[in-house]
Amino acid sequence: MNKADLYQPVFAERAGPAPLVLRAVVTANQDYVAGGMPSSSQRAESYVLLSALPVELQERVKTAVQAIIAGM
Repeated sequence: MNKADLYQPVFAERAGPAPLVLRAVVTANQDYVAGGMPSSSQRAESYVLLSALPVELQERVKTAVQAIIAGM
């Protein structure tokens, strides 16, 4: 099983082009449970290699991410 801190750089073990999509299983914060058993705290997330996208789409994604961060 591979484990990585997603808030730190992830280094490739082998040479070659980076994958277009990375899948990571992340664990949600479970601070409280309201009645019954807690639901699964893990879910799969997909991360897309931004530099592999066309330039126009890169800019659109960057703008969307900046808008989400500004609204937090």
